Amino acid sequence: MSLRRSVIVLLRGAVPTVGGRVFQAFLAPASTLSPYITVKMAARLGDTLGQQPVECYLYATQTSFVTLDILEQEVIRALHQREFVDAETGLRYILRYASSAGDAVDEERRLINRVVTFSAASAVIV
Repeated sequence: MSLRRSVIVLLRGAVPTVGGRVFQAFLAPASTLSPYITVKMAARLGDTLGQQPVECYLYATQTSFVTLDILEQEVIRALHQREFVDAETGLRYILRYASSAGDAVDEERRLINRVVTFSAASAVIV
């Protein structure tokens, strides 16, 4: 199971606030109820020494940023220090919380959002 798929499956089960609504980046249907999460495998910058950034985009209705605060904490608890093995490549990943971006508004979907970033360190399993 790929890192992306592993993160999505884990978040679907470990973040009760979204009720299983976790999608690949840019693929959440426009009719998706909020709150929900999308997962993006971010571009690696420079010499990352096996580090893969994983971004979790948290979305909620434009009523209160408290929902995003709660989601952020649930996502960090679910993923920080979590280990995954990609059966296809043999890579072992350990996710670590890296940062959270500030509050933002998604004008197109008329939702508020926040990005929580993790760093996935990888190593080959021998």
